Amino acid sequence: MNPNIKPESGYNMEAGSKIYLLHNRLYTDVEVYRMEIKDLLVAQRVGDDQYIGINAGKTLHEGVEWSARFSHAVAKGFYLTQYAAASVGRYRFMSFNNNGTDYSGNKLTGVPSTKVNAGFTLSMPLNLYLTADYYYTGDLPMNDANTVFADSYNLLNAKIGWSYFRESGLSIGAAFGVNNITNTHYASMVLVNATGINPRYYYPGLPVNYYGNVMVSYTF
Repeated sequence: MNPNIKPESGYNMEAGSKIYLLHNRLYTDVEVYRMEIKDLLVAQRVGDDQYIGINAGKTLHEGVEWSARFSHAVAKGFYLTQYAAASVGRYRFMSFNNNGTDYSGNKLTGVPSTKVNAGFTLSMPLNLYLTADYYYTGDLPMNDANTVFADSYNLLNAKIGWSYFRESGLSIGAAFGVNNITNTHYASMVLVNATGINPRYYYPGLPVNYYGNVMVSYTF
């Protein structure tokens, strides 16, 4: 136990704008932010599988976030909705000393500096629809010393389906999809500051995989 531990505290400043254009068919927003956190809580090892929480330093989080959505008819019976979003940030230890090692100025552990996602939904006649989405995650540091990094990766998914609704409350539908179309090798989950002779930092994501579903519901 650490009787002298204090809660993390800090402040956040944010400014942004939301814009609607083309008779509200186009929506976009952008935000800039800056956040500082002091009395950073970390787990410090004091023995074999024994840890205590300590206040070890101060972190800085600052960046820009942007998103946009556009909907329009492309042909008779075909309606397309497109979207995109991105965030670019700078996340660092302003001051961080743990077990006598100074990590001040290093990138914040476990946080990617860049993330992007985009996609679309195409509604078609006969109650058919097609969706696709793309994700990009930048590399991220796996330990406080910034000596191990998880690689950046791209993911692409797609799905086609059919849905039908009745005013009586009956809904039925079916869909088929493919995840990780490009069969990308990536880490779906990471463990920061892993310990041991051969520390396991990475948990692999699924390779290309296929799925289908059928849905029937009735609302009384």
